[in-house]
Amino acid sequence: MNVLITSAGRRVSLLKAFQEAVHPQGVHVFAGDMDPLAPALYTADHALRLPALADPDYIDTVLDLVETHGIDLVVPTIDTELGLLAKFAHRFEERGSRALISSEQMVRTCGDKWLTYKFFSENGICTPRTWLPESLLDQMWLISPGVAAEISRTDSPERSGAPDGLYVKPRNGSASQNTHRASLKSLCSVLDVTPNPVVQENITAPEITIDALLDFKGRPLHYVPRLRLKAIGGESVQGVTIADDDIRDPVVHVLDALGARGPITVQAFLTDDGPAFTEVNPRFGGGFPLTHFAGGRYPEWIVRMLTGERIPQEFGGYRKRVYMMRHNVEQFTEQPLWQ
Repeated sequence: MNVLITSAGRRVSLLKAFQEAVHPQGVHVFAGDMDPLAPALYTADHALRLPALADPDYIDTVLDLVETHGIDLVVPTIDTELGLLAKFAHRFEERGSRALISSEQMVRTCGDKWLTYKFFSENGICTPRTWLPESLLDQMWLISPGVAAEISRTDSPERSGAPDGLYVKPRNGSASQNTHRASLKSLCSVLDVTPNPVVQENITAPEITIDALLDFKGRPLHYVPRLRLKAIGGESVQGVTIADDDIRDPVVHVLDALGARGPITVQAFLTDDGPAFTEVNPRFGGGFPLTHFAGGRYPEWIVRMLTGERIPQEFGGYRKRVYMMRHNVEQFTEQPLWQ
């Protein structure tokens, strides 16, 4: 049994967690990337050159590597590869391998902020009010710089139900890129600079991330909630695990409703009325090392699931108030793996 981490990039901690889980069984962990200087390549047991995700031969190349190197598990790490692996997961199964990915429909829903909002709403999950720009503009007056323009059939912005504090982000964005806070008056100009936007009410409450693991049939096994104390480029660089006493029921409800498979991360705001869920990423989160250190031994449990073992549910089984601080670590080589 060998493991391949694709688009491995800087996910050195994740790679080491898999090595820790499989090395006692003599299993190797491969890292694949198109960049010859991707740091994870130099920590992996074996480094593999991958084409760009946009290359039409990407999936065929990965499948060839799976067969050549006896890869049993393919672990994606970035949003842009999830749809591809979900679409062709059956081709990996035909070769006796497994892509660690949820269903194509679930990946599509999680990759679109509007579809995620609809999913939450339809399943009775608390989530911030969200609008498509055209429906919101059709309900209110908006004032662009220097020009008052009626774009609605209502009498005032307040009658639309939209608050003055808004948050605009791309429907298919990631890593907090192209996200903007906006007021009703500035909304038009913010929409102009946001690709394929969706509008959400701005929640002023601590934002938490919940790392979770589900088995291959969608049964929730474990989760660890953590508070993001500091993020750079959308990735957590400081965080702390928190108690789940007051959020367990809504978190388990979300995980049950999702029916995802493998590792996921869920974003929520911790309001006075409980968590308001906003996003789901069906992959390992960038802050997963904190969850792993706190007791979420997901790589080990995933490998055990591959052998057919049924992992028991263990909600609340992790260390609380464990802090993570990230820093840069340099690696050096005189010879890149390829040119």
